[in-house]
Amino acid sequence: MEQRSTSRSISAEDPIVGVVGAPHGVRGEVKVQPRTDVAERFRKGSRLSCDGIGELVIASVRGTAEVPIVRFEGHSTRTDAERIRGRTLRVSRAEARRAAKGAHLWADLLGLRAETPDGRSLGTVSEVIRAGETDVLVVRAESSREELLLPAIASVVREVDVAGG
Repeated sequence: MEQRSTSRSISAEDPIVGVVGAPHGVRGEVKVQPRTDVAERFRKGSRLSCDGIGELVIASVRGTAEVPIVRFEGHSTRTDAERIRGRTLRVSRAEARRAAKGAHLWADLLGLRAETPDGRSLGTVSEVIRAGETDVLVVRAESSREELLLPAIASVVREVDVAGG
């Protein structure tokens, strides 16, 4: 059974924290592909917005931080799990900022210009990927299809100006 809530509207601007994967078993559980490094995001009682569905509340969670196996309230069958497969899970930008504790959100980095210290343009951040313990910025050059991978560490990324683009 799908659970719907109108208490908060879903916005495409809200950061994606996961994608619902394949059902796991017959009791409504699903594998989640996390898109966040905030492990507490997927714990019992957490409220997430699910694109096309509304608010979902986590009833139980097990598995690993890399592949949590989650059951949402109101989802108790494999059919329920199939209905949400492939949908994105989001939190409000304000909630994401609280959890980030001063770090930049991946969503804030997308579209930013990447430049060398002397101001030469490298391109635009098109994606952020997790590579072990370090996030990597995928920078796409404007004049070609080339991509540059930059580790998101202080010695490489010296300044981030979200407001300035």
